[in-house]
Amino acid sequence: MTVRCEGDARIMELLGEKQDFEAELSRFGFRHENFSLCVRRADRASDNAYWSTNYAVQVSFVSDDKRKCNVYWGGPRENWVAQFVVDLANGLYGEPTQVRAAPRLEAA
Repeated sequence: MTVRCEGDARIMELLGEKQDFEAELSRFGFRHENFSLCVRRADRASDNAYWSTNYAVQVSFVSDDKRKCNVYWGGPRENWVAQFVVDLANGLYGEPTQVRAAPRLEAA
């Protein structure tokens, strides 16, 4: 299942950032359906200026026992997904809800 996304999501999808975000959720063992994204452009540039537009991404997390919302900046020279991953790894969004498979070690 994909993460619900609203607002000016096209800018993020053109850059592949939504897919990167979902891949990180899977990598860390978080359920996609617990997250939603809301994207807002910081400037109202023309539709042709997507590649050079700054935007804010609000990440919302809701589970049975926790609610968390944080905003990350996207655009040129920004990497909101990497900023999100730091917060995710530091426990800002709680513990993963899915068990990740341990890496398999092969005998030499």
